Amino acid sequence: DRAYLLFEGDILKAGTADELAEDPEVRKVYLGQNFELRK
Repeated sequence: DRAYLLFEGDILKAGTADELAEDPEVRKVYLGQNFELRK
């Protein structure tokens, strides 16, 4: 499964949940530095 992060109608990032959760920019802007993906 893929996920997409949108901003003002444009796709900023696309990838699996794991890929996006591990992306430093996504963590900083969308999830917060302390986000932890639970499996």
